[in-house]
Amino acid sequence: MDKVPGLTVIDGLNSTNYQEGETPRIEKLTAATGSTVIRISFTAGQEMKDHRSPFPILVHGAVGEVEFTVADHTVSLVPGTAVHVEGGVTHRLCAKQNSVVTLVILR
Repeated sequence: MDKVPGLTVIDGLNSTNYQEGETPRIEKLTAATGSTVIRISFTAGQEMKDHRSPFPILVHGAVGEVEFTVADHTVSLVPGTAVHVEGGVTHRLCAKQNSVVTLVILR
């Protein structure tokens, strides 16, 4: 595809690239004006324990099911579901099955 000024095409959002162990595989797909796009691939049971981003984020379910928790509120991220979280808000993720989410860090 020809490069078009002002356009970034991001492929592989629902590609699976799992790794064994306690933590998911985290892969930066692109950094563009105002955002960084990251694919996070989980095997069932993998977690990202409580953490926070200094920037607002958008997390979109691409494959499988991941529980996304802020305080005592949990949302099931499945394909077609996303959450927006303000910067500085503590959250955690837990994969209920082999899963992929897309993280967009908004800057």
